[in-house]
Amino acid sequence: MFKELQKCVRDRGPAPIVTWVSDIGRIELSAITFNNAISKASNYLVDGLELEEDATVSVSLGNHWQSPVWLGTALSTGLTIVENDPAITFGANAAAQTWQGSPDEFVVVSRDPFGMPDKKIPNGIVNGSAEVRNFGDFFSPRWSISPDHNAVAIDSGEFTWTQLVQRAQELADAHELKSGQSYGLYGTSDPITTIAFQVVLPVAFGHSVVLIDQANPDLAAIKKQEKLEQIVLIG
Repeated sequence: MFKELQKCVRDRGPAPIVTWVSDIGRIELSAITFNNAISKASNYLVDGLELEEDATVSVSLGNHWQSPVWLGTALSTGLTIVENDPAITFGANAAAQTWQGSPDEFVVVSRDPFGMPDKKIPNGIVNGSAEVRNFGDFFSPRWSISPDHNAVAIDSGEFTWTQLVQRAQELADAHELKSGQSYGLYGTSDPITTIAFQVVLPVAFGHSVVLIDQANPDLAAIKKQEKLEQIVLIG
């Protein structure tokens, strides 16, 4: 995904590609800002956590803007996103409170609107949102990524980046999304659908996604406020 993301930055620059709407705030990430966040996280994964190219990660952050950032980071660095037995799990502090695995295998990602680090996390758990701030916002890939590399390996199958792009196109067609269209996303679904709508379509197809992270949203009001052409309901 790294090359597609760099092209997205060149083509779209300051234009928003990911927007987060919640009960406590609203955040826009332009192509530039999204790339910077992924670059910092990528440097943290490779240089901070010292993950190597065969490492597996799990990302469970719902419809928060941090979700496409950390999913995109895994895809951009050439790691493999899995559901079971990951080397590292990226999740919210609430999930860390009941974590049963080794503390150094869970990285807390803040749900604060501005990504401010959580102040109280369980002993031994990694405070990812604090650590990532120590890394630069320019990332250069450390290894080449084979076209056959499994970007995602879950119970339903293994997917290369190319196959993720194909699946994203199929989902866009099924929901009648036109090229470059802005859409809202509400609900939860399987990892492939989530990755397609949160990351692949905004980065590789010119779409803009509004992540609706509310328990009881007024979808009609959000559609009008964000000037969306449609809202995609998943799950």
